[in-house]
Amino acid sequence: MVYSKICFFTSWMDSSGESRDTCFFVNYKRGLTLPKTELDSMSKRKLMESRSSLRRGRRHRKTRYRHPKWRLKAKRVYYETPDRKGRHWKKQKITFASKRPQGWLPPSLQSKTDHHIQWIKKLQDLLPDGYRLSIELGRFDPARMKDTEIHGDLYQKGPQYDYENVRAYVLDRDRYTCQVCGKKGGKLHIHHILYRSHGATDNPQYMATICSDCHSTENHQPGGILYQWMQEQKKFTRGLRDATFMNILRKRLMKAFPKATFTYGNITKADREKLKIPKSHGNDATAIAIVKTGIMTVKDNEPVIYIQQVRRKKRSLHEETPRKGRKEPNRKASRYNKNTKAVTVTKRKNKKRISITGCLFDRVELNGKKGWISGFTDKSCYIKDENDQYIRISPKYKQVSLSKLKILHHCGNWVIGARRSLGKG
Repeated sequence: MVYSKICFFTSWMDSSGESRDTCFFVNYKRGLTLPKTELDSMSKRKLMESRSSLRRGRRHRKTRYRHPKWRLKAKRVYYETPDRKGRHWKKQKITFASKRPQGWLPPSLQSKTDHHIQWIKKLQDLLPDGYRLSIELGRFDPARMKDTEIHGDLYQKGPQYDYENVRAYVLDRDRYTCQVCGKKGGKLHIHHILYRSHGATDNPQYMATICSDCHSTENHQPGGILYQWMQEQKKFTRGLRDATFMNILRKRLMKAFPKATFTYGNITKADREKLKIPKSHGNDATAIAIVKTGIMTVKDNEPVIYIQQVRRKKRSLHEETPRKGRKEPNRKASRYNKNTKAVTVTKRKNKKRISITGCLFDRVELNGKKGWISGFTDKSCYIKDENDQYIRISPKYKQVSLSKLKILHHCGNWVIGARRSLGKG
């Protein structure tokens, strides 16, 4: 039968006292429920056989759910795992141990950690024998960064101690008073000053008590008080993320380079002041490198090489014009030219057609000035120099045609010699 994906049988008694059987058919794909029909014993038997065959097919295909991560009452629980080709299955006992290997990190932190280690190893290959590796680390106390007077058992008794949840803490902190109009009591909302979609968390510092009248759509839109609060709070989005990452990176660097010499920021500051050079990343590295060599005079204008990771393209397609109420999927979505990673143009030179392909952050030269491609618009591009300034032909337009550029070399994801602000565009 067509609608034999799933069926339900019920028995009921009619007004005459006779027993009746009813079957419900449900189609998974369309979500349709067929009308009630009465079946005889032969039809019911055929449906049961059909259901049994489908069930056997599912078992043969090994369509199992993942094994549970909690301990069941049964002493021995087994699950089946396939080989690489998914053909041969074997039983394995569930140990309820985490599948994550020891030292596992989230992909974002793992990527940052690997980049630090890889670049140190690359620079080691360029150095002669007998060098000394010195690394400055950071060790932070997130609780003390929030409260400088914390000590002892106060680490276990944070600001939300003895409170049922975050909502109860925020209401008590604000004394059940609206932070906009000052109204006390009534129906109160716990408003996220900075949305979680913008990088914030459920930390009470991003929340405030707002009454129902002030928690309106107008106040959330530009010009409203809640929108103004959000704009003022955006600069505090990172919070303690950087400090947490440095605590994680410190242990991994010590493990990856056991023969290296490790120092900290307070020691580097004292060494830099002895050399009488101003604060900068390059001067900090200089102070770390020569502190034990006996050199006491250093020039402040020593060249510094900046290495920065940049994007290849914008991966998102949501910058396309949204179409609400679409009944069919949008199969014609395409990226804007500004989101592409490469643009190709053709030009004539000596009666020949020459193709020029420019990729994002390629090193180029325009009228004797060198810079990087920071974006595209149609067949043109934007060029920035080391000082994050646009290199242009005319003072009116920032765009420069690719046919007028001289491409020096391709950079990929890493730009050497650029400032920090280069990859933000």
